[in-house]
Amino acid sequence: MNINSDSLIIFIIMWGTPAIMLLITYLKMTKEEKNDVIKEFTSSRFIFTIGFLVTGIFLDSLGNLLTLNIMKLLGTPLIIVAGTNIVVDQWKKNKVKSILIALLILVLIGLTIS
Repeated sequence: MNINSDSLIIFIIMWGTPAIMLLITYLKMTKEEKNDVIKEFTSSRFIFTIGFLVTGIFLDSLGNLLTLNIMKLLGTPLIIVAGTNIVVDQWKKNKVKSILIALLILVLIGLTIS
């Protein structure tokens, strides 16, 4: 388990910056807006699409940082499930956009496997 300092800096910037921005935005919200955010983030639709996608990408980047292939093996199926759910959800609204999303998810999976 070797940690490369360059990978650590990229990991901290890639995950720390959005996390801090989300925290600052959440703290500025009113009580009603906070309840709406909590309700949206705990919905099954959000969890099975964005939640799985972000968790999978996080596990993949953590696996790259710690050079643990098991983390990548845990993250890749989450990305596949999230991608499938996003494409099916988007297919109902716009078929062209869903095909584009499917291609982007396939590229993302290809990048995480290599």
